Amino acid sequence: MKIKRNDEWDYADALGHNHLVRRIGHRLLACHPPYVVGIGGSWGAGKTSFLRKLWAYLGGGVEGENGKVQSLDKARSRYDWFEENPKEFSDRTAGREVKLVWFSPWQHQFESTPLVALLHEIRGSLSLSRKALSKMGKAGQIAAYSLFNSLPKLGMEIGTTGFKVKADSQLPTTKSIGELNQAYEAEHFSAALTSQRFRDCFEAAIEGVVGEDGLLVIFIDDLDRCEGEVAYRLLEALKLYLNAKNCVYVLGIDQQHLEISIARALSGEKETWPHRSLARDYLSKMFQTTFLLPVPRNANKYIDELLDHDDGNFHDRLHQLFGLRVRDFTNDEWPLLVRALNWNLPHNPRKLKSFIASWKIYLDMLPAPADGEDKLNWRLTLILQYLAQFEEPLYRRVEQFPNFYNQHLLPFCQRKLKKPHPLFDRLELPDEEPGTQADAPTDREESGGFPVPSTTERPTTSNDSKKEDDARPQPEPRFFWISRLINELVTEQKMIKIESKEIRRHLPQSIIAD
Repeated sequence: MKIKRNDEWDYADALGHNHLVRRIGHRLLACHPPYVVGIGGSWGAGKTSFLRKLWAYLGGGVEGENGKVQSLDKARSRYDWFEENPKEFSDRTAGREVKLVWFSPWQHQFESTPLVALLHEIRGSLSLSRKALSKMGKAGQIAAYSLFNSLPKLGMEIGTTGFKVKADSQLPTTKSIGELNQAYEAEHFSAALTSQRFRDCFEAAIEGVVGEDGLLVIFIDDLDRCEGEVAYRLLEALKLYLNAKNCVYVLGIDQQHLEISIARALSGEKETWPHRSLARDYLSKMFQTTFLLPVPRNANKYIDELLDHDDGNFHDRLHQLFGLRVRDFTNDEWPLLVRALNWNLPHNPRKLKSFIASWKIYLDMLPAPADGEDKLNWRLTLILQYLAQFEEPLYRRVEQFPNFYNQHLLPFCQRKLKKPHPLFDRLELPDEEPGTQADAPTDREESGGFPVPSTTERPTTSNDSKKEDDARPQPEPRFFWISRLINELVTEQKMIKIESKEIRRHLPQSIIAD
């Protein structure tokens, strides 16, 4: 299965996540619900793809190449994906009903009540037909039909203090349910819905659908992209009102961004950093377990597939600019290119994908060498594209004054400057050689001009007018991963410096007509 070239999630396993998906799936099937799991990672780390694979592992529909949606067991692909026999999976479920629901609160964040949107999604996914209702017990039929078919009538308010039902919000009387119009049910369900009754009704409805020992696994993705109040209200609803004994919730989260959102919701203040510890404690009570997606230590396979050996136009451009034919490049220089990208870029799947796509466009914009002119150097194009994408102020300085590369950029990467140029502020250099303790970016150390908020406080002095607990956190430094390739280029080419004219040849040029 090939990696998608756009920013969409995909099922390809170039990052080696499938065996992790299988282990998480085993844990979910063996848990004692209610159970809440957080799958953590920074934006672009592959959380949605991971959740989609977990969805497929638990029996969710997968769209095949023929466009047909079916489970892995029916497609006979479970072993190919997860190296697990379908019988092994069925033994783990032990005949229990496992139903799945996918919910993206980000798409509903401007609605007044995200809980109602989630309930609508559950109702649509469970498809409560008469045939399905007939399999339930009487109590389950009443609960499911009453709850899920009365959502338009529920006036729900979720505030910072919890869940509240308006006084005039009532579940429908069971006179509307033809075969269940007994007086007891009518009296029971015509009363105003209290918080406890709502939870009991929800739990009974889910048990009626999946059975006494079944599971309803609800995937919630992109919660950290929602505004703070929306994320907080939905988490409150999960904790207080949807905490049913048959329900498992799997949430894709960016812990740090979610902490900021929750801190803002709890405090009502724009400055969230003083309240981050409170938000962290709140989230620790929400999740029974969290799993942080590991940063791929070796992204060669992923990068190799993104470069795509079969991309004819790309290879034609490589020959035109660098004088490298596909056959030669594949056999001799291709591994060097993959290695250069692997060791000199942040190991964030989205950023890797974006960089390679942008680099291909960058190459399309370069003027081809004239007859008799030396070919370009692909390493220098990677360096300049890195600056353009992740450190634009440095790129603009090199673009306007190419000698800045020799006078400032190269000495900085070689650690020869006692006082670097201000543009290098908060940039840190990784270890000189791959394979040492900083051999690949970690989730905390991603480059790209996106400093991650830190809980480390600024040291205070006796002259500080503010108290120590008011010290603001300093942003963490950004690692300048391309520095190793800059040093490598000088070493391999045996250069002292790169001529300004040569740098200009590797920069896209705008042509203004006379």
